[in-house]
Amino acid sequence: MAFARSEHPSARVVRIDSRSAAAAPGVVAVITAADLPTRTLGRAVRDMPLLAGGRVRFVGERVAAVVAETRDQAEAAAALVNVGYEIEPAVLDMEQALESDAPAVHVAPWDYPGAAMREADGHNLQSLVEVGSRDAVDAVLDAAEHVVDRQYWTPSVHQGYLEPPATLAAPGHGGGVELWTSNKAPYRLRSMLAEALGLPLGAIVVHPVAIGGDFGGKAAPMDAALCALLALRIGRPVRFLPRASEDLIAGNPRHAARIRVRLGCDAAGRLVGGGVDVLFDGGAYAAFKPRPRADLHGADSVFAGYRLPVAHVRSRVVYTHTVPRGHMRAPGSPQCNFAFESALDELAELAGMEPAEIRRRNLLTSGEPDAWGHTAVEQRGHQTLEAALNGFSPLPAPAGWRSRVGLSFYERPTAVGRTSLRLSPAGSRVRAEVAMPEAGGGVHTVVRSGLARLLGIAPDGIEVVHVPTSELPHDDGVGASRVTTGLSIALEAAAVVFDRSDRSQAVTVRSDPGPQPIVTSSCVQVAQVAVDETTGAYRVLQVLTAADVGDVLNPAAHRLQLEGGAAMGYGFACLEDLRIEEGRVWAAQHGEFRMPSTRDVPVWRTVLVRGGRGVGALNVKPVGELANVGVAAAIANALAAAGARVRALPITAERVLDALAQAGP
Repeated sequence: MAFARSEHPSARVVRIDSRSAAAAPGVVAVITAADLPTRTLGRAVRDMPLLAGGRVRFVGERVAAVVAETRDQAEAAAALVNVGYEIEPAVLDMEQALESDAPAVHVAPWDYPGAAMREADGHNLQSLVEVGSRDAVDAVLDAAEHVVDRQYWTPSVHQGYLEPPATLAAPGHGGGVELWTSNKAPYRLRSMLAEALGLPLGAIVVHPVAIGGDFGGKAAPMDAALCALLALRIGRPVRFLPRASEDLIAGNPRHAARIRVRLGCDAAGRLVGGGVDVLFDGGAYAAFKPRPRADLHGADSVFAGYRLPVAHVRSRVVYTHTVPRGHMRAPGSPQCNFAFESALDELAELAGMEPAEIRRRNLLTSGEPDAWGHTAVEQRGHQTLEAALNGFSPLPAPAGWRSRVGLSFYERPTAVGRTSLRLSPAGSRVRAEVAMPEAGGGVHTVVRSGLARLLGIAPDGIEVVHVPTSELPHDDGVGASRVTTGLSIALEAAAVVFDRSDRSQAVTVRSDPGPQPIVTSSCVQVAQVAVDETTGAYRVLQVLTAADVGDVLNPAAHRLQLEGGAAMGYGFACLEDLRIEEGRVWAAQHGEFRMPSTRDVPVWRTVLVRGGRGVGALNVKPVGELANVGVAAAIANALAAAGARVRALPITAERVLDALAQAGP
């Protein structure tokens, strides 16, 4: 399968001439929206058509699908599809999208199934979350000794997995369909396809495959529905393997953001109140997000771990005529943490305090509620901060360059998902059938080592097998750092029942944990930078990550998660930008979309703060979305200590030089 794609961010489709494509060598079928059911697709908000019909809403949107015998034939034929457009006004800026006279991306977005907004909320608003009282924050900031009011900007970036989201669909028995697809939430994908194709749930079987990296990008339906539909239409298997350029221009990258932070403290440096206003660019469709909420897990937890008597957060996601956004590692948190932790350092400077000291005076201690009245099982921010500071030692900087240090703090609440598995005797071994895919983080290793501990046997006595969606009850899949925590509860339940049967009978468990005590993980990162004041060139010499942990099941994989996360945070801070201009992704190949290579990255150092109270019998805390979040703020704060406060990512030499000039001698 290959696609003819839109060349315009906003246009009405007036004609599609596919005759030349249909007559091209090897072509089996050419499909347009006129050949498809009118159902829309989406994880929570079903606002995306399978193929664009009356109008296109972003550059790269699929207009026609071509199926041919080979990939080259399909792509050559897709290039022959002639589409006539009537170009219409586009809204390409998230601030502009909120204006009353801005072009509407959708005529009535509130009518889509799962829509979060109402007609009265505005025509380009995907979702809105507001927590706390703005008036109360205004009042305490008016009386505060020191106040900062700053804005920060982050770009849209791709998840950067190296293996593309490939799909193979084949006709199944009784009019059903079978899929092999690199999707990390196969049970939810099955539900989405059933809704989009009008099939019963049991008619769709999703088979396990190795995901090949995810980082949030491989839970969206992407092209699986069209593969399945066309396989049913032509009665043959259909495969789609996107080129890297297609994935960059039409995937589901991280939301760009504009974040305003207002923060105040008293004369002793104690926070008295704060407000955060976040605007996320959601692109042309909301379909790739698992929930319509606007906070993306980041905005309403931006104060996590801090003592803040009065707080307010407003978080909005808007429609624009640009590539639809989806989730990426700790959705919303890297953007919001960069802004808040930068603003906190700016407040410390205003109050004449060291960055570490203002955090000491405001981090929660165990038993204290957060800004929203929630109390965690324990608070380990202070221990993690001191461990980071005590573990840091500077590296030599290039001669003549100014070297400085910055830090950041991040606290992440723990998620626990629904998990399915089956244990059965297999000769002298135990067979563990799991529904959760392997996305590269070591899911199957967690199952093996966790069961070995709970059953009191050697890990090599356990065989872990990933089975299709037809074999086990619903499983939430990979995401939200809930894999190991969910497995900790499910494995304990399965081991208990399995032992009761004397390990002679198969046992199927579907854990639905329900409300859990609030377990948090703290992370403090210290970055050392060196700056050439004459050119703005800079180097990140090292990043130290101090992580609050429970029990560590696999030390090697745990360390790789922390270092890999820090590397991703470094890329977000210093390199990555899809460069969406005039509605078009310009960094449409990996030579232009810069991700960190071995030559780029600094020295990584890791300090584990052991002894934390985790989840379940395995006493675990999440780590996959911990170390990537705070790196940008730590680097920005280090550069600010060197005289260059940069409030927009990625941090380039040009931005550093401009900031140095603004700071003056």
